[in-house]
Amino acid sequence: MLLNYKKYLFIACVAALASCGKYLDRPAPDQAIGKDQLTDNDIALLLKGAYMSMSGSWPPQSYPMTDIYSDDIISLQGGNPAQFNPQAYEACNPSSADGFGIGRLYIAAYTAIGNANFVIGKIGNPATPAMRQLLGEALVIRAHSYNQLAEVFGGVVLIASVETDIDQIRKPKSTETEVLDQVEKDLEAAIPLLGDFKSPKAASKQAAQLLLARVSLQRGKHARAKELAEAVIGSGKRSLSAGTFSPIFRYNSPASEMLWQMSDGPMPSAYERYGLFSFYSPAPPFLGNGTGLTSMDDALADSYEPGDTRREIIRKAKQNATGRDVNYMLKYSTDTLQSAAAVYVIYPLMRISEAYLISAEAAARQNVVDVTRYNQLRTARNASPKNAGDFANATAFLAELEKERRRELVGEGRRWIDMKRFGKAEAFLTSKGRNATRLWFPFTDAELLRNPKLKQNEGY
Repeated sequence: MLLNYKKYLFIACVAALASCGKYLDRPAPDQAIGKDQLTDNDIALLLKGAYMSMSGSWPPQSYPMTDIYSDDIISLQGGNPAQFNPQAYEACNPSSADGFGIGRLYIAAYTAIGNANFVIGKIGNPATPAMRQLLGEALVIRAHSYNQLAEVFGGVVLIASVETDIDQIRKPKSTETEVLDQVEKDLEAAIPLLGDFKSPKAASKQAAQLLLARVSLQRGKHARAKELAEAVIGSGKRSLSAGTFSPIFRYNSPASEMLWQMSDGPMPSAYERYGLFSFYSPAPPFLGNGTGLTSMDDALADSYEPGDTRREIIRKAKQNATGRDVNYMLKYSTDTLQSAAAVYVIYPLMRISEAYLISAEAAARQNVVDVTRYNQLRTARNASPKNAGDFANATAFLAELEKERRRELVGEGRRWIDMKRFGKAEAFLTSKGRNATRLWFPFTDAELLRNPKLKQNEGY
């Protein structure tokens, strides 16, 4: 959704700011003030609205979409082609009519970008530490949103300022390279502005560094990726959990692994009846209202060693639709002890463990087999360490790191982009009867109508 700001901005209260992510282009005169009247406190509230808009109107649909598209998750769940349709993602054949999974991801990203653009433009050259922090956070929100769009669509419309001219809003998409250049520029600018990690509910210096490490790795900038990953680890602000795994994914978890997350709540219903819990869980009589139609890849589930703490998130149960035992992923089913009056759910954006994996992979892509970070992660998960000599060369180590990334990050939205980086995506598409045009998702029909200059991705 390309936003038209016009003259006004909602800032009546935090609730109004939550809605401003959706309705900035529909101002009500009795709720609005001119943008030049904004105070520093108002900017802080607007940034909260940007955070709230990141998850979109129904994150349980957009968040798992690329994981279903990949080889990690198998879904038999159907749906209307114009709505959330996991079977279409499973078949690597998404529809441009899909206004739910694809459409909501796109709208959420641009709503967050629009809010971030306003904050960035309003602050300009920050005069105080508080304004530096707000500017840094806004830059990270914009960078994350554009990176997410680039991962799914490739090139997209790039807007890096508040635009009121409809001809500047309705414009052709930029290339993927141009979008990722902007992502890197924003993150490089944000890192010196931001303070160290305090809460996973907000962007921090370490979150910006890890996001930039992720982007650098994907773009083949391996030395920079390793440098950034090591900076995150060396900061000591987050650490790997030992002895258990599932508590990491609880709201307000005592574990110290989460670097940045989206939160949703308080919810109108019990935790076990909402979101990724019900989507990934077995059907009743298992707690919750899941259909039991979405499971983990069997080979992935079988790849965990018997003592690996990550096995806590796997439950083998009979799937009614097929009559066979399948492996259900319960990574998001571990937070059922919350009060029914204050139920929150989380959607991980990044965890400290990814820094360990990026550091090891970046070294291997420079032909260095350094098992240090790989072993530190596996030791924390109670899995057996390995020696450098166990791998014939860096290529063999990269193959193992790909497997370890699957074991560690399943269900957190990383696998499809990993498959592209490791050269597995096109062969996988061929196995589904698709071709390379399906490396990207389609823009929705609604967005093509809104912006006649937006060209549909090839093959749709």
